[in-house]
Amino acid sequence: MQEFLEAHPSLLPGGTGDIGPGGHHGSTWGAVITQPSLEGVERDRRPDFMWVTRSTSLITPICIEIEKPGKRWFTQNGRPTAHLTQALDQLTDWKVWFSEPENELLFRRTYLIGDEWRHRQLLPQCVLIFGRRHEFENPDARANAGRLRRKRDFMLRSNESFMTFDSLSPNERHCDALTLKVDSNGPKLWRLPPSFTLGPVAGKAAAALGDPLDAVKKTELWSEARRKYVRDRWNYWAKAFYAPREVRTYDPSRGE
Repeated sequence: MQEFLEAHPSLLPGGTGDIGPGGHHGSTWGAVITQPSLEGVERDRRPDFMWVTRSTSLITPICIEIEKPGKRWFTQNGRPTAHLTQALDQLTDWKVWFSEPENELLFRRTYLIGDEWRHRQLLPQCVLIFGRRHEFENPDARANAGRLRRKRDFMLRSNESFMTFDSLSPNERHCDALTLKVDSNGPKLWRLPPSFTLGPVAGKAAAALGDPLDAVKKTELWSEARRKYVRDRWNYWAKAFYAPREVRTYDPSRGE
């Protein structure tokens, strides 16, 4: 599931201001980060994905935890399952991490370098994608399904969002979203979706991330000709980004 969503990030919530306050300016380069490191948090308790969205006054990290769809929210007697309790504890770990000033500074240095809005207030959000909708809709399986839905809603804490796998759907605004990995050397282009297209808007990301060869090779459904074309145009827009504005010859309306 992790690899599939890395290749198809338009399915992930949170990149367009749809989770929490702010975020309507989207994320830097329209990119999502896969398995971001939170220093001191165990590797298996890191977020699966993170958008870092922006608005006029806020930077909103959207940390996403994705559990297997077969896991249930509640036991037959209406108690939270151990799987759910563990997932909620993981969200708590992230909140604790962001609450510590030294970690906020580390986050800004790691994930906001070069971002002109890096001094905005930080307001993290946590998203849990867990289970299936039918657990709350099938009266044959759960006579008290409506009550369990209300109970789940009351379990929601501040700066959190709950979703089931059934809620995942492609967001057209993310058809060109990049998937990045970030380490001590900075961001690296990891995956490009099959729907990816280029244009002047890609210039800044292309200039910062360098040759997309590795990501292009991994993109499904592309012919070799398409891979070559995308790589060539990516490198073209990277060079165009640095060209003096008065000598740029491209027409922004022409896209690729």
